[in-house]
Amino acid sequence: INDLDGLYVPSYLLQLLHRSDVQTMLGLLKSERKIWVTNLAGVILGCYYAYEYKKYCPKNATNLPGTFSQHVNAVSFIVAFTLLAAFVLSREAAVSLVGMEGVVFCVLLFSSPLAAMRAVIQTRSAKAIPLPFTLVSLLNCTLWSVVGIFEMNDVMVYVPNLLGFLASVAQLVLISLYGCSGSSSTVVREGGSNFLL
Repeated sequence: INDLDGLYVPSYLLQLLHRSDVQTMLGLLKSERKIWVTNLAGVILGCYYAYEYKKYCPKNATNLPGTFSQHVNAVSFIVAFTLLAAFVLSREAAVSLVGMEGVVFCVLLFSSPLAAMRAVIQTRSAKAIPLPFTLVSLLNCTLWSVVGIFEMNDVMVYVPNLLGFLASVAQLVLISLYGCSGSSSTVVREGGSNFLL
């Protein structure tokens, strides 16, 4: 990738990386291949995405809360904490702690676009809610809820995904009520590339 026109890395995409790290460890601790394999793919793709973002992002980009290095530090801390829990605690305690950590990140990830809800209602425009992310979240949460309830019978899987499903539905309701017209982004041009901030 030489040109990342329109690349936008809001904090919820970095939350995806956090969530994938935690869920991969949870799957390994529970010896549940469905969880760790799918989330390991999220870790790999999230690292690649972050690498590409860092490589092509303008130095003065302001689309993240905090700096890129602060996000790297946060991911590193979460990975270290999760690994420490996995290796120091008993298996049962580690599953419980890492599972709760996964629930928190899952709920944060899928509900993060709702942080714009006040602005959406005030401006009567849902342009701040990313429709592609919402649709993918809805599909993802639906599938994991079904697997979590009917196949795994695991509250650590289906509860956060049911909450994510509800958050996705709420986002779709806002989008259908207020529409996504206009653009809430600023385009910065640097070195022949456009960056959507």
